[in-house]
Amino acid sequence: MSPERTPLLPLTKPKPQQGTASVSSKAEDHKLTTFGGVFIPTTLNVLSILMFLRFGFILGQMGILGCLLLLVMSYTIDLLTTVSISAIATNGTVRGGGAYYMISRSLGVEFGGAIGFIFFIGQVLNSSLNVAGFIEPLMVNFNTESGLLGSFLPPGKWFEFAYCSLFLLICTCVALIGSSSVSKAGTFLCFALLVATISVPVSTLFVQPFEVPSMNSFYSGPSLTTAKANMFPHFTKGAAGSQIKGKETFNDLFGIFFPATAGIFAGASMSGDLKRPSYSIPRGTLWGLAITFVCYASVIIAMGVSIPRDLLHKDIQVIQTVSMSKPLIILGELSTSLFSVIVGIVGAAKVLQAIARDKIFPGISLFAKGHKKTDDPTIGILFTWVLTQLFLFADINRIATFITMAFLMTFIVTNVACLLLKIGSAPNFRPSFKYFNTATAFFGAVACFVAMFIVDGLSACLVLIFLLFLILFIHYTSPPKQWGDVSQSLIYHQVRKYLLRLRQDNVKYWRPQVLLLIDNPRTSWNLIQFCNSLKKGGLYILGHVIITETFQDRYRELKRQKLKWTQFRDFASLKAFVQIGIGPNLAWGVRNVFLGSGLGGMKPNITVLGFFDLSSYAKQHPDALRTSSKSYERNNYEYNHQLPDHIQSLPTDSCKAEQRVNITEWVRIIEDLIILESNVAVAKGFPRLEIPEKNSPEKSSQEKTFIDLYPIQMSAQVTNKQTSKSALTTNFDTYTLILQLGAILNTVPQWKRSHKLRVVVFVEYQEDVEDEKHRLTLLLEALRIQAQIKILVLSDGKYKVYEYITKGTITDARIMESISEALSKDDWWSSVLEARKHRSMTRNLVALNKTVTIPFSRMTKRRLTMSNLQTMGVSMSMKTNNLHGPEISQLEYSDDDDYYSEDDMSLYSNAILPNASTVPDIPNGAGPKGFNESSRNMSSAAALHRMKGTSSESSTAIRNHSKPEGVMAKPKLAKYGSTSSIQSGTITPKKPIKSAAFTASRIPAAHVVEDAEGEEPSIMFVPEAETNKPKQPAVRAPTTRLKPPSVNRSHDDSSGRETTEVSEEDQESSSAQELEFDEDIHFSFNEITTKAQHLILNEIMKKISLNSSVIFSTLPTPEIGCHNSEADSLEYVQSLDVWCDGLPPILLINAQTMTVTTAL
Repeated sequence: MSPERTPLLPLTKPKPQQGTASVSSKAEDHKLTTFGGVFIPTTLNVLSILMFLRFGFILGQMGILGCLLLLVMSYTIDLLTTVSISAIATNGTVRGGGAYYMISRSLGVEFGGAIGFIFFIGQVLNSSLNVAGFIEPLMVNFNTESGLLGSFLPPGKWFEFAYCSLFLLICTCVALIGSSSVSKAGTFLCFALLVATISVPVSTLFVQPFEVPSMNSFYSGPSLTTAKANMFPHFTKGAAGSQIKGKETFNDLFGIFFPATAGIFAGASMSGDLKRPSYSIPRGTLWGLAITFVCYASVIIAMGVSIPRDLLHKDIQVIQTVSMSKPLIILGELSTSLFSVIVGIVGAAKVLQAIARDKIFPGISLFAKGHKKTDDPTIGILFTWVLTQLFLFADINRIATFITMAFLMTFIVTNVACLLLKIGSAPNFRPSFKYFNTATAFFGAVACFVAMFIVDGLSACLVLIFLLFLILFIHYTSPPKQWGDVSQSLIYHQVRKYLLRLRQDNVKYWRPQVLLLIDNPRTSWNLIQFCNSLKKGGLYILGHVIITETFQDRYRELKRQKLKWTQFRDFASLKAFVQIGIGPNLAWGVRNVFLGSGLGGMKPNITVLGFFDLSSYAKQHPDALRTSSKSYERNNYEYNHQLPDHIQSLPTDSCKAEQRVNITEWVRIIEDLIILESNVAVAKGFPRLEIPEKNSPEKSSQEKTFIDLYPIQMSAQVTNKQTSKSALTTNFDTYTLILQLGAILNTVPQWKRSHKLRVVVFVEYQEDVEDEKHRLTLLLEALRIQAQIKILVLSDGKYKVYEYITKGTITDARIMESISEALSKDDWWSSVLEARKHRSMTRNLVALNKTVTIPFSRMTKRRLTMSNLQTMGVSMSMKTNNLHGPEISQLEYSDDDDYYSEDDMSLYSNAILPNASTVPDIPNGAGPKGFNESSRNMSSAAALHRMKGTSSESSTAIRNHSKPEGVMAKPKLAKYGSTSSIQSGTITPKKPIKSAAFTASRIPAAHVVEDAEGEEPSIMFVPEAETNKPKQPAVRAPTTRLKPPSVNRSHDDSSGRETTEVSEEDQESSSAQELEFDEDIHFSFNEITTKAQHLILNEIMKKISLNSSVIFSTLPTPEIGCHNSEADSLEYVQSLDVWCDGLPPILLINAQTMTVTTAL
């Protein structure tokens, strides 16, 4: 490889383009230096005309020490604020606008715009005050009646107003000339003011004592007696310069004194005209403060030791009276007034120009324009002149108070900005000015706040209210700005801090954290808005997947789509995050989206996905689906017309469409989400959902539409060999999650105004209705959920599908045809039809369909394969949430010929792990007797791959117990449709078995554990008291004579699921007894296959909920590995489709965690 010969950067400076350098140099020539741009304006504004007009009055009331105290207090506030200004100004480029620019770029547009507006008004008022302040000594010295130096100005209110207007016009003309002219005039004026100020202490040394006949007083000159008399405060009433009727107070005097020192922003206001604002602002301001402090202190001391208090009380122009040069004092008054007015007008106009250029307030874009050469705000200056002229009509005393409030409020916000920048610790906050810290900024803000209420509490409150109004107004009217304010840094710190502390291990504060998987927002608009209502202030994530084999080729597309989806979120006003995943196929992409979503304790706990599109599958495989003329969602008008009429396009319309998901991938996604321990919700029919309007009126109870909740029970069963007992579990977590989500949706204002809750459950027999209603009422009361309750009875003859499937009763030929079509490929149904056709097969069919669980020990005597059992309709309920590793060894194994390898064994063993969470013991007798004590340590949703430090041991134990000696055995496999199968460690088949998923049995009673805390479940299903006989026999035929097995129902405290124990003796006797049958073959709802149950559920929901807005119900999940077979995947999807066909929008839910509690 040849060495690099060409330098990376040119060795010489590039030549500037022709004309560029000359333009920039000319612009730079017009800029101001530290002395002319900051020091002079600060000095001329801080050395206010109030020194000449009111220092005698203040000194007469406060004394020498009191005045020095006021001086120190005022300058402490000024110094602390100047330090904060210097820190902000030296952290980057400062442009025009001074305080407004610095605050807006630090605290954001709301605070910056509000303070900028208040500061603008303050400067305008300050200009009016200085104009009026200069006219006062002018009239004292030159009025025609009693002028001290001349008599050519006629007195009178309107004459004085005319003099003020003329003086203001002169100042405005100077301001229009340009900032360079102001700076040049300022140099002369500053020199004149400093000379006039210094003349006060100098006069003390040279002016001899004299009498003042007009005041009936005298001037003593430097005197120890005068100094002692003037040392301490002495408040009087009616002194010259007083503006109140009563005695003076400290608050009033501070309010008069502070504005004299508050001009520290004069230099910062000229930031747009400075060559080096970051360099000049801190240095010029600090030097100006130092010089003016010395001047003020010397004037106070000189006057205090030489002017008797009597003269101070009587003569408002006492400084001029005792001065060695009266014209010099007048020149000083003219200098400070003239420059303060000019700088006030220019500074206010520049702030207005900066606000207009940032487009914060509507309708002020006219003031954004500047002079072509100098960029001076000509229009802004003229507008400021008009406002200042109007304020001349106002009361000068009230003007002074509001000036103080405006400046102090600006000081507060400046200190707060510096404080937050320091606390935020952003790496890029590195000001070159180092003499500040959080303490200086904090005490500066506090001091200013206290000073506001010292001056005038009422005025302070009014200014604060006005500030809040401006902040809200800007927040709702101003477009967002990309300035990067300090709030982002503070939010980052707080989010990081609290995310580390956030725990989701206490169900008391559980809330839905929704991950919605969507492909096209146009066809998912209703579902997106529905989930936005369902989140209940929780996390909401929009997940999307990009499919590609090569990541690098689609990375740009990934960034572009993330931007478009973020724009869509803002466009749709969603409080959601966007998570874009990328993978070689959809399943990998969804895993990436799920695992990458959220942070810390804020991770999704419910994943919502749309139903599989069978219409596209039907086009590709027309023979695979049933042949009915079904109307699929994609073919409906609503599917492509979900957007409101006023929305024509979406930001995501330009995104590339991904390939459609195939059926095995869709099933695999559900399997993966179950493994990942996510609650899963499948949404169908939501294009037809009517989303309530946010401002919709309240409807009466009769007009409200139902939100129907169908918390259908699901059963799962496992046999323990040692005790010869079988345990039956129920899906308490899913049952209560359905109730929880329905209740959450009904708390959203727009849904609550137009909808009401209804809980619909069904039992098979009439005698169970009252008991079911009582138990459900107690459960809803325990969960504090208000809803109507509706109990349905399947066997009351109203449900034709149920009658035909379970009893063979034909009341409608069309129903018979539709059922036969839907179950045409179901082996169980074929056997049922065949058996009903040929009565001779009845005995074998019913005997093999009894629900008493076949002990596994008997299976070894007669070899029954899965296909045999499936054909004969045996219900295989083989999963539980209470299995630990040691308990797996107690299960029987079949001698099936389909053995598996050691790799398969490790896969199974790794899937069966204990849970780390614990629950308190339930009283003796509440748990199944034959199970290992460790089963008590399982929560209602055992966590997959989580152990309490026993991972390796459990894995070894499972492997050791999973293979009987000499046989490579396989555990019995569970059906799809039970709850929490993988999470609890159930080993699943490669081929799902068609068996019953739901049960029509009564719900167990709800038990509240009063002392439950932390992770412990506080409410769960508990069994009934022991009964010798169940209410209904397992197999229900008119003349079937079966001695029912004795059933011992108990409660597994770890999950809140009811368990039923069936003794082996009863099982044997039950199976061995003689059975007699009628000619008819009857089944209970619990005995029929999943698809048959779904047909019945479809009929029930059509009858009850056809006009409801939305339905929540239980999702039967596929077995892990179901996706490996397209036929099994299709069977699973079709089974759900049979259920949901023709129903309102329905959300099918499967829970993996407990979500309700009764604990405080």
